[in-house]
Amino acid sequence: MRRGIVLGVPGLAIATGAGLWVETHRVATAPLPSFDDLDPSGTYGDPNGAPLAMTVLGDSTVTAPGLRSGAESWIAQLAAGLPRCTTLRSLAKGGSRVHDVLDDQLGPALTGGADLFVVAVGANDALHGTSSRRFRADLRTLLTELGHQAPVVSLGIGDLSVIPRIPVTLRGLLRWRCGLLDRVHAQVTADLDRAVRVPVAEVADPSFAVARDELFTADRFHPNHLGHTLWAASFVPFVRETIARFGGEAAGGGPRGRHPPHRATALHDGHSTPAIHRP
Repeated sequence: MRRGIVLGVPGLAIATGAGLWVETHRVATAPLPSFDDLDPSGTYGDPNGAPLAMTVLGDSTVTAPGLRSGAESWIAQLAAGLPRCTTLRSLAKGGSRVHDVLDDQLGPALTGGADLFVVAVGANDALHGTSSRRFRADLRTLLTELGHQAPVVSLGIGDLSVIPRIPVTLRGLLRWRCGLLDRVHAQVTADLDRAVRVPVAEVADPSFAVARDELFTADRFHPNHLGHTLWAASFVPFVRETIARFGGEAAGGGPRGRHPPHRATALHDGHSTPAIHRP
């Protein structure tokens, strides 16, 4: 599926006046590249390691438009960094909101026999004005249903105002909006025993904020390979913790209820957290 850019934020732009709507429309329709969704599904990691079936659901955070292949995406790099023979199955589709994942991805996910689920969704809910009540209800249903079968690693809502293509005049409002949904995400995951939250705003966003021009593709909206490598290094401790907490062999897990370190230093194959040149 070819991914164009739609900066909806309908309720937000209207609420702050016609000027923001005009700027949003101008930026969204600017002549910049659009890219296809990619599929990171495959087998990764140590071929002699214990098997792990991982299913990922979500949006273009997973489908990685603009990269050369799905194997360059953060979820594929993360799977390759685990000391397991990991079979990764992606059901993600660019543009999805939580209700889309419920409608289109949950059913297939529950039929795949996953040992671990990874969920990366919510950015489009922030951009397109999903109410916090609807977001809370849908997210709780999604994570609860998945958790009945296997533990779930769920990414929080990062600060989308770091995206270069977002109009400057819209960034403050979008930052507030993302923070609101991220707090809902934190509350929902805290109530679920088999869900582990990844605080994206804490572990990854600071690097994106200081190096936004270095970390995005030519569409100035989706992260490039360096951005995905940074994500992989930032998120892998939470996956390791989840595997260790709920059973299986993985390094770096911690006791139940504790967060892993917020800064990952390296993946198993020697890829360190990418250096970011601060202005």
